[in-house]
Amino acid sequence: MTEICAEIGVNFNGDFNKAMEMVQAAKLAGAGIAKFQFFYPDTLCLNRNDFSAYKLLDKVKMHPSWIQPLAKECGRLNMEFLCTGFCKYSVQEINPYVKRFKISAVETANLEFVKMVAEYGKPLILSLGKIGDRELEEIFKHVLNDITLLICVVKYPAQVSDYNLSEIARLRKKFGVPVGISDHTAGIKLPLQAAEKGACMIEKHFTTTPDCIDKAVSLLPTDFKKMTDIIRRMSWK
Repeated sequence: MTEICAEIGVNFNGDFNKAMEMVQAAKLAGAGIAKFQFFYPDTLCLNRNDFSAYKLLDKVKMHPSWIQPLAKECGRLNMEFLCTGFCKYSVQEINPYVKRFKISAVETANLEFVKMVAEYGKPLILSLGKIGDRELEEIFKHVLNDITLLICVVKYPAQVSDYNLSEIARLRKKFGVPVGISDHTAGIKLPLQAAEKGACMIEKHFTTTPDCIDKAVSLLPTDFKKMTDIIRRMSWK
């Protein structure tokens, strides 16, 4: 059955209570996984000459003390808590609370980072972005963890035509691992097409308010529920 991941990311706008409410809303919308992003703004904004990016990330970030209660709430709701870390320190913080690691497309291109995360011995979910077979072969040569690949286009928003969904079957055959998508398009067309192509996981940005950082690629609960209901019906055919 296709896994449905609600990519909450930082759409809670730096509000812990909002983050908790979004986990609950994602459950009601049919998601089995609630995914967050945990980072230290200083590690993402090395050039501090322009403070605009730093100020935005600092405003919407997750605080370390929020990780445990959010993971606990996911457990109470029988959901998986998933979180993307962006440096060795953020990975250390989330490690006790995740059963597998999600690595973003930017970090998947960094073999040393992938190897570092793999040392925790947990399964990895890798967004691919622009990396090709040669880079993937290097990862599989050095990393023995269970791996899931997610086809991803690093544009916000991307177009449905930017995604080549035939890659799902090709990558699954070539590397012998599950393959899904990380969706950066608007609407539900791409997730439904990917599910028809046998995607093992659909990661879709989720929000409960249009006033959020990823609003261009996020679904409100009603549309997210519509998407999950259709995909679930596909899985039972």
